[in-house]
Amino acid sequence: MTEEYLSVDQAAEYMGRSRATIWNLIRRHRLPTFKRPLDRKTYVLKADLEKVMTSFEPREARAAA
Repeated sequence: MTEEYLSVDQAAEYMGRSRATIWNLIRRHRLPTFKRPLDRKTYVLKADLEKVMTSFEPREARAAA
């Protein structure tokens, strides 16, 4: 089984959220990142993103509760 890596842009599109949301998840250490040699982009594992998506609750939903 090969691991699928997504760029931050691809992760945001896959999750249906903004790039800023992905970066916030990264900064809060909820989403590990990877770099490829000679590539400036930041990547995340699709499997890690799917784990975060199951527990992700947007700020608006928390405020309404």
